[in-house]
Amino acid sequence: MAMQTQHGLTADDTACPLRVFVISDFPLLLAGLTALLTTQAPRLALAGSAAVTPSPLTALTAAEADIVLLDLDGDAETSLALIRALATRGDKVLLLTRQQERARQDRAIMLGARGLLTRDTDAAQLLTAIEKVHHGQLWLDRDATGRIFDALSRHGAMPAPDAAPAMPPPLSEQEQKIVAILMANSGEPAKLIAGKLHISESTLRNHLTVIYKKFGVSNRHGLLGYVLQHGLLLPA
Repeated sequence: MAMQTQHGLTADDTACPLRVFVISDFPLLLAGLTALLTTQAPRLALAGSAAVTPSPLTALTAAEADIVLLDLDGDAETSLALIRALATRGDKVLLLTRQQERARQDRAIMLGARGLLTRDTDAAQLLTAIEKVHHGQLWLDRDATGRIFDALSRHGAMPAPDAAPAMPPPLSEQEQKIVAILMANSGEPAKLIAGKLHISESTLRNHLTVIYKKFGVSNRHGLLGYVLQHGLLLPA
């Protein structure tokens, strides 16, 4: 078992900090984020940085980053195309934005980004979000989670371009709530999810069995993937 340091990190965490690659077309933002990340050892390390254009994919591949921190406020078409390319590669993407253009934000999540923060987020929350996304969680605010909940309840969302035309059967109110909470807490254990719902773990498992059958998936990751890939968010 790995020993813990006085900061709560394991020895393995100390030896291998999370490597973050920063992408932005705004030089001041890029400089500020890179400066922040260089001070976070042994928790985090700066893997590299680049602008959105020209394409940063070559530099990113060489950097071997664990997380991509991407500024969403540049050209919409270019940014969304980059998110799609990163998701296809399997990169974990966390977005930063100052805009209130929720359609673009939702579309970015639909294309595979794992979380989103506004630029007024403080450093502590940014670092926490980076770690959570690295460990498999989605980082979405309450508004985004609410929009997911609403779309699931109505099944009126626009599917992603490659989505199958058939939609799953409607979910019950409790099933909608379960899926929404799973989206916001995707890496958390079943005990915590059940606690948020005020139900037992066995009851949660029973609900999930029914939900998985409706969506044609076999586990939580399959469910989350279906929700993202089939555009169960408000249309862009």
